[in-house]
Amino acid sequence: MAKAIKQIERTEKTVHEEREQDLNAILKQIADNREAIQETLTIIEELHNSGVLPIIRGFLRTRDKVGAIMMEEINQPGMHNVIKNSMSMATLLSSIDSEKLNQLLNGLTQGIDKATESTEDDGKVGMWGLLKSMRDPNVKASMNTMVHFLEGMGEGLNNKKAH
Repeated sequence: MAKAIKQIERTEKTVHEEREQDLNAILKQIADNREAIQETLTIIEELHNSGVLPIIRGFLRTRDKVGAIMMEEINQPGMHNVIKNSMSMATLLSSIDSEKLNQLLNGLTQGIDKATESTEDDGKVGMWGLLKSMRDPNVKASMNTMVHFLEGMGEGLNNKKAH
């Protein structure tokens, strides 16, 4: 029959052994992620070559001063409105269908081109010319779009008043 163990001898690692074990773990992790580390080093090299790293380093060195200046600017009276308006614009832009907006912007671009051409001609349009242009299908399409835009905007304004 075996003897009962009455005393357990614990072996304490020395600081040197712990460091060696930690270094081996780090080297193993580097070897396992060699590609990711090489890509990271390439990115860091590009940031250094483009001058971004010195800017970031300078920003970090003066972070207290930069933070104080930023807080002063944010606490300006008009800045609260800028932040709120920016958030409202972001909400508006996210709610608009990009294809519809693109279609309207293309029409706006062509309208601006046509408007600048007409100002270069310096031809004044009389009352009969305006009435005659109402027969033009392109003018009718623009007028139709504007009327529908105004209807939708009015509905939105009336809905806001009702709430």
